[in-house]
Amino acid sequence: MKKFLFVCGGTGGHIFPAVAIANSLKKMGVENITFAGRKDSMEERLVAHDWPYEYISAVPLHRGPFLKNLALPFNLTKALVRAKSVVKRVNPDVVVATGGYVSLPIVLAAGSMGIPVYLQEQNAVAGVANKVGSRYAKTIFVTSDDAAKFFPHGKCMVFGNPVRELPTETALERPAEFAPGNKTVFIVGGSQGAVGINNKIEESIKTIAARKDVSVVWQVGIKNVDAISARVGDVPNVAIRGFLNNIYAYMQHADLIISRAGASALAEILAFGKPSILLPFPHATANHQEHNARVVEHVGAALVELDAEENHLWEKVESLLGDESRLSSMAAAAKKLGMPDAADQIAKVILSKENG
Repeated sequence: MKKFLFVCGGTGGHIFPAVAIANSLKKMGVENITFAGRKDSMEERLVAHDWPYEYISAVPLHRGPFLKNLALPFNLTKALVRAKSVVKRVNPDVVVATGGYVSLPIVLAAGSMGIPVYLQEQNAVAGVANKVGSRYAKTIFVTSDDAAKFFPHGKCMVFGNPVRELPTETALERPAEFAPGNKTVFIVGGSQGAVGINNKIEESIKTIAARKDVSVVWQVGIKNVDAISARVGDVPNVAIRGFLNNIYAYMQHADLIISRAGASALAEILAFGKPSILLPFPHATANHQEHNARVVEHVGAALVELDAEENHLWEKVESLLGDESRLSSMAAAAKKLGMPDAADQIAKVILSKENG
């Protein structure tokens, strides 16, 4: 059976899809899978306890001023030497990279050594590392036709974003914070919380408190939970949480989700087939979160409100909760766009191309 080397890093958005594809390959009988990433990094924390792990060095790539990239050739050369030695030691038959600057040295090293490379791009705007590495890619898996425009013609296949295996619907009990018979809203800003979302919800808290028929779970971020709870006080129909481990139960039982528009969060919302209101993180590289959100809005699965726009967030929530047919058509559009089995599909394509 073939030997695989995965490389991913920087953020969970790059790491989770890699792990999802690796798990699918494992289910299909691939036994020899190694990951590469930096030392003391997020990818090491999320990956190293489950998979063999090799250390590489990596150099951030700047989209902006030329001066910032002046030292790049020198640093990249060092990173490439290290990457080549890892590739020689692991001796993979196939390399799979899911973007982030961490992946580039391995992609360049493997490509120059004639090893087949597969790329997966999560966002509607392609990242620099994947664009640079695409010349060596056998196939590039993208999530929309928009993203395919950034890559060589004929190399792309459109799939959903790979997500961790979702529990079956019956396995997820309705969270206690969602009162029986109530409409349910789940607000999620990631583990850090999302300032833009938190501010808009806090401004609307009196109106929200008046809706006894609506239960809200608001994940504000661990570092914000005390301050926000102190300011807002006790609101019976709003549960303020720092972080939630069983996030899938809240997603499954929510009538509506309010979220940032990072690729991984979106993939999960769509995989569950949920209507959403998306507030893209305004400082994301190349504004990719807004591009992601607009793709979902365009098919009718979400509404988009920018942090900088006047606060109509809760008004939008109320108008959607009062319109069952609109909610169900948004849910149907989300389900159509989401691909809960994207990781399996991608794994199948790679295996058929490599074993075919």
